Amino acid sequence: MNLTLMNGVMNLIKIDLDCICQKYKNSQSECIDEYTIREKGKSVELKPKNSDEKVIAIIIDQCLITDNNTKCDALFLFNSNNKKVSFLTELKGAGDIEKAFFQLSYTQKNRVEYKNIITKFQEIDNKKVKVIEKFVIVSNGMLNKIELAKLENRYKVRVVGVLHSEPMKPIPNLRDYI
Repeated sequence: MNLTLMNGVMNLIKIDLDCICQKYKNSQSECIDEYTIREKGKSVELKPKNSDEKVIAIIIDQCLITDNNTKCDALFLFNSNNKKVSFLTELKGAGDIEKAFFQLSYTQKNRVEYKNIITKFQEIDNKKVKVIEKFVIVSNGMLNKIELAKLENRYKVRVVGVLHSEPMKPIPNLRDYI
């Protein structure tokens, strides 16, 4: 577990420990381990390469945010000596990719819980490293470049990828998008 990063985020904002994926004893079924989430057969991970990199995965939907309003599934926070990256993440079926764009956009622009995490993540370790916000959809469906551009323009959110995930394939790693 990345105690320094996790404690830094948790001390600055009130995140229930149950909403953070851990190596063992996860209370959220979406947490496979401390770096991997899964929902309805779709998985994604963000694994650090070395001890200088810290990663935490936070379950947003029905954990950090429990109301019935729009939100996305999870948030990965990556912190290294010179880089801070957040990945707002939505796991969706093939026919729901447009809804995923809406959920990412709405969470980024309207959810105070997300905004607070990003603000506080920026303040950790008092470095002047700006948080780079990235957006990811994990699905078993795909979009061509024209469809992708239309959805990005409509929802004013640029996704780094619509990552393909199926149960018998390797899990997509967000590390490729840092």
